[in-house]
Amino acid sequence: MPINIENVPIGAMKILSCYKEVQQILAGKMPVPRTMELHVSNVCNHACIGCHSRHQHRGEPQFLDFEKVKEIVSELAELGVEGVEISGGGEPLMYPQIIPAIAYMRSQGLRVGIFSNGTLLNRELSEFLVQNLLFLRIAFDVSSKETYKEIHGRDMFDCLHENLQTIVQVRAELLERSNRGRLGDRGHPGVATLGAKCLVSQKNWRELPEAAAMAREIGLDYLQFKCLRNSRFTLEGEELEAARREAERARQEATDDFRVFGSLKKTTVIGRCFLNPIHPVIDAAGDMYLCAFYHHREQEHRIGNVYEKSFPEIWYSERHFEAFRSSNPEKCAVFDCPFHEAAILAKAWIVENQKHLEFI
Repeated sequence: MPINIENVPIGAMKILSCYKEVQQILAGKMPVPRTMELHVSNVCNHACIGCHSRHQHRGEPQFLDFEKVKEIVSELAELGVEGVEISGGGEPLMYPQIIPAIAYMRSQGLRVGIFSNGTLLNRELSEFLVQNLLFLRIAFDVSSKETYKEIHGRDMFDCLHENLQTIVQVRAELLERSNRGRLGDRGHPGVATLGAKCLVSQKNWRELPEAAAMAREIGLDYLQFKCLRNSRFTLEGEELEAARREAERARQEATDDFRVFGSLKKTTVIGRCFLNPIHPVIDAAGDMYLCAFYHHREQEHRIGNVYEKSFPEIWYSERHFEAFRSSNPEKCAVFDCPFHEAAILAKAWIVENQKHLEFI
């Protein structure tokens, strides 16, 4: 009988790979993060509705200093961090040293993923990214030019589609030259996963099935969808129910080579978070926070600044332990968070040991 494991790169099941880290946290220790998120840029070429980043910049440095990025990356690699997620903040591809930054991360043995709006891609950059990233996830919110401009504040819908077609073609050409399959050697360049993410709101829920179909036709690997939260455009009531029906229609666009997944359901907090040490974030001003969803609680979640102390000094500081212990679960309910569902699984399988993971 075949084992059915959903073939998607995102999901709560991944927390089980962090068994050792969770055990360390339960023992009162601070584990090495599995993933470090970097906001290398506060600058963005879009002005999206519902953006939770713009209000917090307040004249802060626009870009994380490149020499500081290399210093941080060296410290992460030495500690044993496995992945760096470059997001924002702002638009990562506006970072002037984005190519040498990624190249340095790869030279240190780190896997790299990027969240981007995709409008700054070109052929040269695409060739570099598909050979050096583990994944590139693009904001793909709509299926029409009009709605795209309304959501992103820019008339760049056609530009995005042309760029995505280019990077998909570049990847196909590279794979053909290499005579290797897409799921070949994990260390082989040119196998970057190209995904799309749709942030569903009052503005675009009707276009979700068409957006999924469009992403599939372009040749992307998946479309993930989730609700925009904590915004005046957040879906509620009958409109939310109608959006869920459209989400089911979007799922029907899935094929063997293209996945459609996600949820419009609000995630549930089960208590104080005990997973955030696995995935902290450093912003473009050098401030380090407990987790990525700190926009409404910056002072509570700020644990240090990399311009003042090294990453290890901040990570193993009493301030970090204090912030971790005082995390308020009620404030974690403002946004959906992947750790909410992961915590349910980790609690049952690791904390309560319902599956006896010490035994095969």
